[in-house]
Amino acid sequence: MVELEELAATIESLPEVLLALLSPLDAEVLTRRPAHGEWCALEVIGHLITCEGPAFRDRIRRIVEGEPEIGNVDIHKLMAAESFETGDLNDLVARLRAERVVSARYLRSIATNDLDRTAEHVTYGTLSAGDFAHEWPFHDQDHLQQILDAVKPRYLESMSAPMRTAMSEA
Repeated sequence: MVELEELAATIESLPEVLLALLSPLDAEVLTRRPAHGEWCALEVIGHLITCEGPAFRDRIRRIVEGEPEIGNVDIHKLMAAESFETGDLNDLVARLRAERVVSARYLRSIATNDLDRTAEHVTYGTLSAGDFAHEWPFHDQDHLQQILDAVKPRYLESMSAPMRTAMSEA
């Protein structure tokens, strides 16, 4: 099992990683959807913001506090309340950073054995607080890859045909 401090530090670091990666890019790149129905980079950040409480911190807290059952979270419904694709990168990252400070503080406040506490999930059966604590950085890294996939075409467009062929074979 990964230590709580590593989990807290990892989730806390993501806003700075996103800012370093995305700050040089213009709005056109940040709002480009890689395919119809997929999220642009700003929408992925919006997703991370909307997930923070309901999908991770709140579920862990409820399990640690002894709630016997946890349900699904309708993240798409939560995201529909805001148009993240029109947001400002710095503002979105600041919102995520503020949430992550609270979340990392919470993870650091619980005992390691709290991660063993469980609740019944309506779809997946018995899940532990540790399951959600470990899914958190995994989820971040999945979405970081999604952001990379959304912005990489920016550079591919400027490569020669032979280089694009070489890149597609790599």
